[in-house]
Amino acid sequence: MTGLIRIHPVWNLTRQAPFEYDSVFNPDIPDAANMPQMTPKEIYAVLARDVIGQDQALRNMAVAIYKHLIEHSVGNVMLIGNSGTGKTTIMRAAEQFFSQAKGYEKFSTIIRINANLVADLASRGTQSNIVMERLARQAANILGEKASLETMRDYVSHGIVCVDEVDKIRAVVGGEPNVKGIVAQDSLLTLMENENVQVEMPYFEAGKWQSAMTPINTAHILFVAGGAFEELYDQVFRRMTKKLGPDKFYRLIPRADGSLDRVFFFELGRHVQQEDIFEYGMTPQFLSRFDSVIMLGDLSAPNLVKIFKDIKGAIWPIAVDYFRHTGITLTITDEATTLIAEIAAKKYRLGARALREVFGTIIKTLEFDPLASELVRDQDGQRVLEITKEVVESCRPA
Repeated sequence: MTGLIRIHPVWNLTRQAPFEYDSVFNPDIPDAANMPQMTPKEIYAVLARDVIGQDQALRNMAVAIYKHLIEHSVGNVMLIGNSGTGKTTIMRAAEQFFSQAKGYEKFSTIIRINANLVADLASRGTQSNIVMERLARQAANILGEKASLETMRDYVSHGIVCVDEVDKIRAVVGGEPNVKGIVAQDSLLTLMENENVQVEMPYFEAGKWQSAMTPINTAHILFVAGGAFEELYDQVFRRMTKKLGPDKFYRLIPRADGSLDRVFFFELGRHVQQEDIFEYGMTPQFLSRFDSVIMLGDLSAPNLVKIFKDIKGAIWPIAVDYFRHTGITLTITDEATTLIAEIAAKKYRLGARALREVFGTIIKTLEFDPLASELVRDQDGQRVLEITKEVVESCRPA
């Protein structure tokens, strides 16, 4: 595809082995400019610790961060994917990366802002300032009393801005111009065009906090925008089925146990074109400021199994901990885990959030009165509640 941007479909690839921070970050070298530079592959390995099933998105994110670190160019990234596919998780992984990285402190000023807020402020003429002011406040929080004016300038001018729900600032809605969306895009576009922006900068001097209007060049601020773009899916689907017919979109999907299931599946990233995003309401000028537009794929059942049990904040360990407080050991069979993941995977546009819906139908009744379920049994002196495939099946909607 030719044009202003690169659109990357995302395939679910094998995760790489964990990367040890200590092999790269050297706390004895205070000057980041003189540090051994992390490679995109090493950055990817750190990000992949917390993100499942979106490897291509992480690879592009790693390159964007690498460009940010070496101040080569700004590789702004736009993430497009259904709810629950990992957009916010990827943003949080970047935040975690910089919160733990020694020697890269000046790049650690990261904020997340909802695009709706930018749009709401558009009519007041303050939409550009809110982004820069939040960067300044975050830098002050990080630096504390070490926040000299010069250091604050350095931290703010190398910040990262994560924009949630960017799809909500469309320039066109229902075929009509959306003034707030147009102004909001223009506002963010201004910040992406290497402009000098006046920022009220807090700084600590002479034992107290002060502030001064300070020009900040935005050339090295990285923007990461994400949105579900739900109507984009329908828009592209209509275009492709009109052209090819619906029978072209059956494919074999791996189940969690490794077997295959023939289902109807439309993968947006394989068919979306730049013109589709323009038609949706992202202006060519705004979209051109993103080095990569990444389509996040729907999560497969094997990926959902990992998300269910293995990642930080996973649903299953939280449930186990709840029942531990009631004196019950909660267990689950591999078959039951597989079935939960398969049911969730079929809810294509909910992603990982579907796990909560599916598991919630099983666990909520048990949480209230586990003994009434007659599933609790004595085993080796412990009370055990085991979730089996049959239990999952019994809770499925008719």
